[in-house]
Amino acid sequence: MFYFWGVEMCKTIFQFNNIQMKKLFLITTILALCVCSLYAQESQSLAELKKGNALKDYLRPSLTVIYLDRGESISKRLISQMITNGISGKFNDNSIEHNVLTVKGDVSEEYLRQIIEKQATREIMRRWFPQFKSDEGHWSLEVVHERGLYNASDADVIASKASELKESLLKDKGLDMLNRSYIVVYDFMNAQAVKTADSEGYTTDCNVYLYHLDWNDSIKSAFYDNWENPKAMDKLTFPVKFIASIIGRSNLTPVKVSQSNKGDLWRLTDDKLFLSFTKEIEKAADVYLTQINEDFRVKTSIFSTSPIRAKIGTKEGVTVDQRYFVYERQLTETGEEVAKRKGVIRATSNIAKNDTIATGESGTTTFYQTYGVGLQEGMTIQEKVDWGIGLSLRAGTDISVMGEFSIGMWLGKYIPALQNIKVPYGSKIYLRLDYPMTAMKIDGEQLTGDDGKAIHRMMFAFGLTKDFYFMRQVSVSPFLGITSLMKSSDVENTGKSSSNIEIGVNGSLGILDNVQIVGSIGYNALKGAFYSLPLTFGVGARYQF
Repeated sequence: MFYFWGVEMCKTIFQFNNIQMKKLFLITTILALCVCSLYAQESQSLAELKKGNALKDYLRPSLTVIYLDRGESISKRLISQMITNGISGKFNDNSIEHNVLTVKGDVSEEYLRQIIEKQATREIMRRWFPQFKSDEGHWSLEVVHERGLYNASDADVIASKASELKESLLKDKGLDMLNRSYIVVYDFMNAQAVKTADSEGYTTDCNVYLYHLDWNDSIKSAFYDNWENPKAMDKLTFPVKFIASIIGRSNLTPVKVSQSNKGDLWRLTDDKLFLSFTKEIEKAADVYLTQINEDFRVKTSIFSTSPIRAKIGTKEGVTVDQRYFVYERQLTETGEEVAKRKGVIRATSNIAKNDTIATGESGTTTFYQTYGVGLQEGMTIQEKVDWGIGLSLRAGTDISVMGEFSIGMWLGKYIPALQNIKVPYGSKIYLRLDYPMTAMKIDGEQLTGDDGKAIHRMMFAFGLTKDFYFMRQVSVSPFLGITSLMKSSDVENTGKSSSNIEIGVNGSLGILDNVQIVGSIGYNALKGAFYSLPLTFGVGARYQF
């Protein structure tokens, strides 16, 4: 039987007609150009990194969120729910009371900046300095010290123990954190409930604006000159800077969440569906904002290797399969410190619960490496968020296009009821389209169309797969799924099913941090029924983003 399969595979590979060969050549050429382009971009990125600045020290950012209310049908409910949700655990909470602005028509970045300076910055400063202590004659430092201690890592605690100042050093770090005060503005448009004959849900367009409290030297001096003045907050003006905006991005325009309105197992109540809707908005905005702003990217050092561990966790918002780049700090010939990337790692399901003040003995989160060279203790890791999506193109017994979606990142998007379920790291859902290179057969006879030409019927497959990495950027991924003919009418009267199972394994070799050479081999019961050869294989490339 294995001999027969081998002979059939050889026939499959070499017996293409001219049209199929042209299709395969075109697809392969496009794929090669894409990989070359990505390689060029990556080479440029690495070159810039070698010349660029050293990594900034990580200080826990603080966040204020402001909402624009346009008076639409569900905007008040949307804003209310997002306020109730609170902010991500990786930020200090600088929420203010007057956090909703009523607007109409277009708004500009400059208009929002002026409104924030006029109506919000004094409230933000009062989150840092909540009261004037009359008995001591100056503003309270309790929040500043508390945040300095909470920001501290175990390494900071251990270092402070060798100092005469000890805890006061950690407390005073809170003053440095003032320069990490950010304001995010959400602008919701066309927010509405959507209901059809088969589904119900919510949708909205969303623009997001990011500003920064400009805690510069002149503002510091002015504030400290008024340190003993109980009216300092009313007297001073605190400027803000515009950083960036997210306008018209596909994952924010629009944001949609829906579910079947039939009585099924995964149906949510309306309140839980609406909660899922707001979580999707927050998640999409967080990905873009973290890409834009380095201060939002969590940084720490590798605590140990084999396995890779670092002292970050729930306090820094770590989630399953979250991506981090690993850097080594190096000195140039001129003595300048630069960061050189050494690898890519992702978080496992073993995430430390560390949302307390560091004691020097915090737990560690375990990571697995997906790209790079051997990593060492002390190297710096920095959060580098992605969407958990992989797209691949392969050729072999079929021409295949496949999408893979990280379950840890995407589980709740289309099945909101499963949003909080913990899943194994590296687990994915895959969707694939196959164009078989051989013509379709039924009971050994070639299937032809009305024009007498052989029929090549597209196939669709979906299922589950899990990555197992070893040798750093080499992985194997067993998969199990269901495959089906795209046009089942061809076999309606044959007594055969148009769907069946498939099982196999994918393998990958990383050539860049987000590009891999991939190969697959599997057993496809449906192909065995209609294409004689149930064994399938292919090679190609995958791009992850």
